[in-house]
Amino acid sequence: MPLGVHISIAGGISRSVERALGLGCDAMQIFGRNPRSWIYSPLAPAEAGLFRAKRKESGIWPVVVHTNYLINLSSPDDAIYHKSIDIFSKELGIAEAIGADYLVTHLGSPQDMGSAFAVKRVAAALKEVAGSGLGRSTRILFENTSGAGYGFGSSLSDIGELIRKAEGVGLETGLCFDTCHAFAAGYDFSTPGEAKALVKTIGSEVGFGNLKTIHLNDSKGRMGSKLDRHEEIGKGTIGLEAFGFFLNNPKIKGVPMILETPKDSDEDDLRNLDAVRRILG
Repeated sequence: MPLGVHISIAGGISRSVERALGLGCDAMQIFGRNPRSWIYSPLAPAEAGLFRAKRKESGIWPVVVHTNYLINLSSPDDAIYHKSIDIFSKELGIAEAIGADYLVTHLGSPQDMGSAFAVKRVAAALKEVAGSGLGRSTRILFENTSGAGYGFGSSLSDIGELIRKAEGVGLETGLCFDTCHAFAAGYDFSTPGEAKALVKTIGSEVGFGNLKTIHLNDSKGRMGSKLDRHEEIGKGTIGLEAFGFFLNNPKIKGVPMILETPKDSDEDDLRNLDAVRRILG
């Protein structure tokens, strides 16, 4: 079960590999660029090559890139929508340049237009991306959301539908399952029976073959609260026992996990990594 954390790219994207190794990570996640800005600067080919070389030597797998938070592929505003497609495509290009295995993206918000509109909007964006020739070496993963406000993507059924539509335009996509977001959206796994039912739902709605990575986060909010607030492993409302029920399910074992827990220093990451390893025995 490859395990890692979200790593800083300060000082150059290639330096993130050394940071991941220093924390004892098997897997890693990074941003390809500033996650809160529309301003785009191309990644220097030399820096991309250095990342590839360091990653190959490290043996880290998978490498996950998380997209910019401003991207909204389901926006009803045409200007924001097309700007989002442009930045998404450029970030997918960064991911492919460094040899990343997965690009994780949020699905944005259709405002009050509803999920059916959002599915069509994202599907059209994916068709445009596929037409540009991108998405052939890095697989796009849709991250489930907490269901807050008008956000789209809290339903595993909707994500499953998007995965099928992406197949129709020649893109391989999948699910990045966030435990905090799922719990906040009402997917409970607090008991062995509920955990088993959740795993069954993932299989039926998305398909186990499409579950490619897990964002492993405890939750500050209660189950069904729709509150997107991550907490350290075992210190939130999910708790160690529930994580044990879910992560030790045979269908989940082997899926790479990335921690996005709160941190002020490397010690926080090390503590949470240790907590997960203890859960896994």
